[in-house]
Amino acid sequence: MTRPRFGEQRLHDENKGLLEKLWYRALGVADPAHYLHWRYLSGALDSLRGFAPQRILDAGCGAGDYSFYLARLFPEATVLGIDIDEKLIVRNKAMAGRLGIRNVDFEARDLSGTRFPEQFDFVLSIDVLEHVEAQEQAIANLCASLKHGGIAYFHIPTVRERPVPFHNRLAEFRAWAEREHVARERMYTEFIEVVRRHLVVIRVRRTFGYFTGELATSLFAMPYRNTLFNRVEQVLLAPICRALAIADSSKIDGVRYAVAVLGSRP
Repeated sequence: MTRPRFGEQRLHDENKGLLEKLWYRALGVADPAHYLHWRYLSGALDSLRGFAPQRILDAGCGAGDYSFYLARLFPEATVLGIDIDEKLIVRNKAMAGRLGIRNVDFEARDLSGTRFPEQFDFVLSIDVLEHVEAQEQAIANLCASLKHGGIAYFHIPTVRERPVPFHNRLAEFRAWAEREHVARERMYTEFIEVVRRHLVVIRVRRTFGYFTGELATSLFAMPYRNTLFNRVEQVLLAPICRALAIADSSKIDGVRYAVAVLGSRP
């Protein structure tokens, strides 16, 4: 299967600067966290040989990265992206028109109060559930939205065994995370058990190693404010962060900061 380019909407987004667009043309998505999320999702899909979902739910779609990507990857499927941010939904609908992607739609919804009983073959939620205070209810809703035999993919940050690299230089980023991550932090084993209440867990992968993915994420987040100087600094850091992100799939890191769980509804 020929894979589409992940994050293609960046070339059509008026909010993206020239440096980011040039980087994307050269090497794809610059942000190491988004790049790693895509790599781990791709690995999970590759493990499901012959998987061809007809209806896909991107729960907490944000700017639509995975919705657009999956709509291209599975052109016979219909993709629904949902998010609580209505402004993002409006932007995503407009972007779908610019990209000419007709098999994707977007709706403003709250995960903790939304379920689509047995409607989807594939449900994914990538680094979203930590933003939902009623996290267990949201997981139950998403699992109930699967058809029997359907597949869910969850990725979530977990309790940190040690502070992230350069944590003393990430005060603004950490302040944002503390405001936004309203769900109770869980050990990765605890999160797996929550998923097991609803699904048969078929694959677990610890992600974001201390010296690889998490180090790349910290380096890229240090110039946090949206200024021209910081964007230039991120472009200069991006090749180093990419190399660290690629190394994240190795087993050199025993300390991991997140987990990816693939499960099937019996």
